[in-house]
Amino acid sequence: MRIRACQILLATLLLLTAGPLRAQVLWSGTTAGMSPGQVRQVVPEAAPTNEADALKLPGERGVEKLTADEVTVAGQTFRVRFYFKDDRLVHVSLAESGEVPAKEFEKFRALLRGKYGMEQSTRSSEYIQVTWKIMATTITLTWVPQGRQKNTSSLTIAYESPIIKDSERL
Repeated sequence: MRIRACQILLATLLLLTAGPLRAQVLWSGTTAGMSPGQVRQVVPEAAPTNEADALKLPGERGVEKLTADEVTVAGQTFRVRFYFKDDRLVHVSLAESGEVPAKEFEKFRALLRGKYGMEQSTRSSEYIQVTWKIMATTITLTWVPQGRQKNTSSLTIAYESPIIKDSERL
């Protein structure tokens, strides 16, 4: 009887955690695979992007379909772009440009480290880029100092996760 109760408890725990494991968390409650309508329910300020202005990710990984302007995160104002492939969310990008000092980059690196742990990789040359890999989701923080592009600096945080097929979950 006790073994059966343990088996039921274990099966229940597996079922409760199976949903979150399938959907890769991206930004602010969004998950990979959401439709544009589902994203708008989670992020009501997201509005459809004009097709003529829509950005595309390299390698046909996705097309911008929703944008939210003036989103404040940790005191910094970002433009948030939502990219979809076959109407399923695959990438979220937060970008700010203008005067973005190095201390803002360090603040966001510390915030992301607090949430995801130490980054897996760091690249630095004309810009600094740090990357975290959480299951199938890649989080990238990039800072380009002033003078590298049109006398402005930029800070970008990108969340990307491919749509996982059922056969890949086995």
